[in-house]
Amino acid sequence: MRIAWKIFLIILSTAALNATWPPSVDAARSTRSQAAPGAAQNRQNSGDARGAGDAPPVSAPLQEAAAAYDAKDFAKAKQILKPLADKGDDNAAFGMGLMAARGEGGKQDLKEAERWWQKSSAAGNPQAQYNLGYLYFRGALGTQDFVKAREQWSKAAALKHPDALYGLGILQLNGAGGPKDARAGVRNFEQAATFGHPLAEYELGQAYLEGVGVKKDRKKAREYFKKAADQGIQEAQSALKDLEAQK
Repeated sequence: MRIAWKIFLIILSTAALNATWPPSVDAARSTRSQAAPGAAQNRQNSGDARGAGDAPPVSAPLQEAAAAYDAKDFAKAKQILKPLADKGDDNAAFGMGLMAARGEGGKQDLKEAERWWQKSSAAGNPQAQYNLGYLYFRGALGTQDFVKAREQWSKAAALKHPDALYGLGILQLNGAGGPKDARAGVRNFEQAATFGHPLAEYELGQAYLEGVGVKKDRKKAREYFKKAADQGIQEAQSALKDLEAQK
């Protein structure tokens, strides 16, 4: 893979464990409409991948759980969330999984996190789908599984989750967990870039520079490198300097 594996893993782990929870009561958004900060923490309107208007109002029990969570009363938060999660509430299940993954209110338990995120994912929560993909991609449960990572990221990408679009593009570009498909990878980078995702912008710059999945276009390569460089991606800054030196 072109971008350093170590950098990619740091970005993914940040996005997974810094995911937004509890849901924003003021904006009346569910976790389903909120993108992880992670790699794209500088993008504008990152929480509006589906639009706040598409999400149902946050229920009173979730608001109560949010208040307990903010007060670091994780036991109370779990007491409220678990019955909701058991009944299929994707936000509640996502919150239970995130607390298990972070070790909030107990020891860190990634298998427990997986169990709750699977329930949340099945209910259509893209952040849970992204986080599951990360667990499988990283091998955090013991065995690295690109196939499962690709499956979960594909679901989240279909719901326009920027980090999932980027991660899926990386897998497609490299044929990890499924067929190698540079064109599909580039299309996903393009979608992620509409949210200002800096690493997707960098990959697009590389794609246009090298003609991978698209026709070579140095002008577009320079444009995407510039966007990524402006967000602090060092590889893009170096690539941009190389292009400028070749004028």
